[in-house]
Amino acid sequence: MLYPEQVIEEVRLRNDIIEVVSGYVKLERKGRSYWGLCPFHSEKTPSFHVEPNKQFFYCFGCNKGGSVIQFIMNIENLEFVDALKLLADRAGIALPESEDPKERERARRRKKIIELNRLAARFFFSSLAGDNGLEARNYLYRRGLSDKTIRKFGLGYSPAGWDELTRMLLENKYPESLLLESGLSVRSKSGELIDRFRGRIMFPIFNIRGNIIGFGGRVLDGSMPKYMNSPDTPVYNKSRELYGLNYARTSSSKRLLIVEGYMDVISLHQAGIDFAVASLGTALTKMQGWILKKYSEEVIIAYDSDAAGRAATLRGLEILEEAGCNVRVLIMPEGKDPDEYVRNNGPEKFKNLIDRAISLLDYKIMVRRNMHNLDTIEDKLKLLNGIADILSEHDNPIERELYAKDYAQKYGISYESLQEEVNKRMSRKNRAGGYSASVRDRRGRTLAAQISEDSDIRYSELEHMLLVILCQENRFFNLISENYGLESYKDKKAGEIARKLYRKLEENNSCVLAELVSDMDPGSASYLVRLSQTKGEIKEPEKAIRQILNKLAILKLEDQQKQTIERIKNEQDGEVRQQLGLEFSIRAERIAELKKMI
Repeated sequence: MLYPEQVIEEVRLRNDIIEVVSGYVKLERKGRSYWGLCPFHSEKTPSFHVEPNKQFFYCFGCNKGGSVIQFIMNIENLEFVDALKLLADRAGIALPESEDPKERERARRRKKIIELNRLAARFFFSSLAGDNGLEARNYLYRRGLSDKTIRKFGLGYSPAGWDELTRMLLENKYPESLLLESGLSVRSKSGELIDRFRGRIMFPIFNIRGNIIGFGGRVLDGSMPKYMNSPDTPVYNKSRELYGLNYARTSSSKRLLIVEGYMDVISLHQAGIDFAVASLGTALTKMQGWILKKYSEEVIIAYDSDAAGRAATLRGLEILEEAGCNVRVLIMPEGKDPDEYVRNNGPEKFKNLIDRAISLLDYKIMVRRNMHNLDTIEDKLKLLNGIADILSEHDNPIERELYAKDYAQKYGISYESLQEEVNKRMSRKNRAGGYSASVRDRRGRTLAAQISEDSDIRYSELEHMLLVILCQENRFFNLISENYGLESYKDKKAGEIARKLYRKLEENNSCVLAELVSDMDPGSASYLVRLSQTKGEIKEPEKAIRQILNKLAILKLEDQQKQTIERIKNEQDGEVRQQLGLEFSIRAERIAELKKMI
């Protein structure tokens, strides 16, 4: 336990799961639950739901489930402690210092790396302002950046020498191990520590809280690599960050504009388009898609117009669509990028491009249309099938119909034939639903096996189900604990959960499932929530409890019967064999009685 249970519970209670999940997933209320497209796997119809009364989530498609803490662990790809800290910050709760010495050391090193990055950023900024930074300053001025913008984004210059930053940090008593862990220094072939970034314009990378977590560096000449980024460190993961988001999230616009590079972001912000962000040297990731969804009502992609840019746009669209973002695509003029366009044509013309950004469907169809010249019947058929494929994957039936009519007229295709092809694909997809369900069932059983891989699978589900019912019906604690004490549990994981639950009920007389699973690993939490959701509502809990206890008693007696048979086979003493036979008969009668009671 890294934090006291009461602290974990306070964090859980102060973060309403509907409010938290809604920051990542578009939820729709249906009865007492909220439903949406699962953020953890690709799907077209919602199977992800959140229970506001029980304060947990569960997906019937991928079987992920748990409390608000497991949701943040899964969606932000965080360890338990970091997820707890994120939620504590959200709720304005000051966490006590962790009781785990390893976590204290990790927290100390993260703090030191942030400190190192801040010192490095000051060093780079000073170098840019000095004599050695003249060429770099002139480059930035030629790119149209003002001194105010350079200061705002903390731009700097890393001297061309081998170890100027490294020597400064070592002189300030920072250990070599920390310099290496921060990514600011690397070890040369000769074994000496040298600077990672040399002779480059430096772009500090800020997180949401305004801390410098890494750097990007651009060469001034034609040498390669043109750009170099910090490696992943304890404070920086490029797949989870977006350059410029620390500024863009405070924009009055409800949109976020995704561009490709640092200079694109900086030029657009200088031009007053203050909602631009960029991914950090990688293709857009799922994590970045969820972050974009969290901080915007609409996402616009403005990648370069070349072939690589179009390919990146299509990949990005898939990620953003899965994240549930409302997406449009800004079509850049051929051969231009946002930085160049806004410098040459001004902010107003770029804003016009934003206003003319096309929908997700329009962009996909445009790309498909450009693959065919429509001069032959064969090309028209290929386009017809391509449009039908794209429309059949779109969930909104009204939009499907409107777009089908528009595309049919635009490309000289019969609306009826296009709609018929869309319907065929929709029918095939619906028929495939039964197979998906069977896959989900198999997934569920596999998860149960993983949870209890070191225990007897026959006991596992029954014991876990007993604990789930006890969370729902705390009043039956005496009935369960008296008939199935802690020493009775055969499944190791169930026994660990039982110890925690029994103690909570003895101390506080209450514990709900969301509280029980809060500090569990995501797999264990998902399994318990899956049992709660897939076994249906327990209308007669006492009867259900007694049936489970009887089934467990039968399993135990049957195990004893097997042992007795072996003993009888190996026993030479006649009287002992007779006694064992009597015990076997008595147990057989008891098993028969219990089976009648189930």
